[in-house]
This record gives sequence, C-alpha cells and structure tokens, in this order.
Amino acid sequence: MQSRRQRNFHRQVSPWLARLLGAARRQAGGAAAEDWLQETLLRAWRDFDQLEKEQAVYAWLLKILDRVIAEDIRRESRRCRLAPVVNADDGFFESCPGAEPGPFAETVKSQTESQINEAIESLADEYRKVVTLRDIEELSYREIAYVLDLPQGTVMSRLSRGRRLLAQRLIKLEMHDDDVQLSRNE
Repeated sequence: MQSRRQRNFHRQVSPWLARLLGAARRQAGGAAAEDWLQETLLRAWRDFDQLEKEQAVYAWLLKILDRVIAEDIRRESRRCRLAPVVNADDGFFESCPGAEPGPFAETVKSQTESQINEAIESLADEYRKVVTLRDIEELSYREIAYVLDLPQGTVMSRLSRGRRLLAQRLIKLEMHDDDVQLSRNE
C-alpha cells in the first residue's frame, strides 16, 4: 500500500516524465538520458519535502535534471582526462561509430526536425539550455531563471543570442543540404 507521500509524489511528478525524458535526450543525444532521468527522480523523491506548494513542479524537476547532467558531464570529463591514451594503430577508431563516413547521407535525407535538433546540439551549452527550455519546453523566463540559477536578464540575452546562432546554423545546414542535392543531380 502506498503512503500519502508516495501518492502525492506520483501525482505531481508523473505528468512530467515524458517531457523530462525528452529534455534529457536533447542534452544527451539519447545516450545517458534514461540514467539522468532516474537519478533526477531519485533526488526529487529524496527532496520532495522541500518542494513548495506554489513552486512549479516541472521547473523544480528541470532544475534537478540540470544539476544531474552537469555533475555527470563533470565526472565524465575528469574520467576522460584520466583515461589511457589510445594510438591510431590500436584499431580503436575503426570501431567507433563516428569514424565511419557517417550520418552525412542520413542528415541530407532527414526532416526539418532533425536539422533543428542538430543545430540545437551544436550550440554552446549556455545557449542550448536556454533555447531548449524556452522554445521546446515552453518555460517562462522566470522559470528558466529559476532552473538555471541565472538572473532573468541573463536568460533573455542568452535566448536572444542563442536564437540568432540557431538561425545561422539552420541556414548553413539548409545551404549545405541544397549543395549536396545539386551535386547529386549532376
């Protein structure tokens, strides 16, 4: 039998699980998203008593997710610095998915959504987070400021700059795709 706390947690968190997973996938490219979501939910359960009634649950969960992702990225970067050096002669690079000619053909055939995702992923982290939270997750400036622990003015300026950078990248991707189409037709 579930306790009152469990029912309350489930009632408040369940509606946001799909969006949280989507936000995590956009940050991870799909790789660690489920692990990040699980860690986020564990921390949310642990700190559930700290959630204030007037606080937006989704913004609170996104803030936890952002911290989980930041900690994991820091941990990974330390681990990479301590990893052994790999020689090109080891054959390691041939087994990496990125070593193949790659997703170029897939990118050309892809839909606009994948181009947008690619362009978003190419943004610097500070812009990608703000653009994703505003334009995809549809949070208000105040909620984004809360999630990222930033002043609201910083959120607005990063959003403006991030949107400009995103537009430039989308134009380049479109031009690149057009050039590829022209070379295929020749």
